[in-house]
Amino acid sequence: MPLPIFLLAVLTTALASAPLIAFLTLGWYVRYREFENSLKCGALSAYLQRFWSKWLIDAINGAFPGTLATTVPSTSAAASQVDIKEWCSQSEDNSQLCDQLFSYIYHQQYGLVPFVPPYCILVVMVYAASAIVGWVYMCAPCNSPTAATCLFGLNVPGILAAFGGAYFFVASDSVLAVRRRALNVSDIYWYSLRLLLAIPFALIAGAIDSAGTGATLLTFVIATLPLGEIVKQVRRAAAKNFTTFEAAKDRPDQLLNLSGVTKSVSQALQVEGIESIEQVASADPVTLSIRTGFPFRFTLRLGSQAIVRRHLGDNAAKLLPIGLGDVVPIYLLVQAMDGKGPPPIALPPGAVPEPDEKDLVITNAAALLFPSDVPAQREAIVKMKFRQIAAEEYTLMLAKITPLDPAL
Repeated sequence: MPLPIFLLAVLTTALASAPLIAFLTLGWYVRYREFENSLKCGALSAYLQRFWSKWLIDAINGAFPGTLATTVPSTSAAASQVDIKEWCSQSEDNSQLCDQLFSYIYHQQYGLVPFVPPYCILVVMVYAASAIVGWVYMCAPCNSPTAATCLFGLNVPGILAAFGGAYFFVASDSVLAVRRRALNVSDIYWYSLRLLLAIPFALIAGAIDSAGTGATLLTFVIATLPLGEIVKQVRRAAAKNFTTFEAAKDRPDQLLNLSGVTKSVSQALQVEGIESIEQVASADPVTLSIRTGFPFRFTLRLGSQAIVRRHLGDNAAKLLPIGLGDVVPIYLLVQAMDGKGPPPIALPPGAVPEPDEKDLVITNAAALLFPSDVPAQREAIVKMKFRQIAAEEYTLMLAKITPLDPAL
């Protein structure tokens, strides 16, 4: 290989690899510490009870996944060793076991090892693409740079635009993902696919502009677009006969009803398959935060609002002015209403806000939710709804994760 081509390939490969190396050596650990700082003691136990109960029971029974990954005890065996009423309290008393289990789950779901295969593939793809660009450029005749080459009949500007646009997308998107600490294994596979599709995109652009006057510019523009945007435009072009009836069936975005959700946030959730409020309320907040790149506390607040809307529907927005749009304030109100006092969390005096006139708060909330109903009837309904919200597993988990933040 000629030295200029080799230097070009090495330089572009190093530039594409630098953000990924920085993430795997620093950013990944910072992200892991973020979850560790939020999930401590009882909060971690509550999270494992909510989303990883089977593994937690197995760990309490001695079948820790890190040591017995190939031998998983049956459900009946787990139930015979630990009473279903006792494993929750045992997990709360054994914080070290919960820490080890969470570390194992996190490394299995989002560890460093799964990044190795796609990273190697991406390095090979970037090196090969750079070598192709250098070889085509050096072999092209100087007196006719726009002449067709042996690479599917494309000219040199078209090939440079295709690979340049693809490389621009890979480099910019990877840097953005590393800055957000939201780089996933699937993203690196997408980068390799984008480089692989550079030549087909150039052929498509050449077919669209057969005269060749704007094919180079069109190739570069297509290559820099995200694959999701390209698929959207293709579907839009294929749906020219979209009828009014089909348009009416397309429901509005439910996620925009949540406080703090913008169109970009909603699109990020929809990419991960989260399209409804019910899905937000049911999703694992750690996994969802990893896949979307959202801060963990923000993801928890989305789930908190989704729980309230699950029980109250669109009327939940009416409770925002009085601070009951999230589950933790409702949980604290129910605790005070039932005379149970503060939640079973070791906190300094006055750390948890307690309502002074809880009956007036219930009356106000009932008037906002059901203004046309009989006062006694609507207050009874609101109390029932609030108790249902307070009894949710997600609510109990958030009450331990965010006891000092009433906004959550």
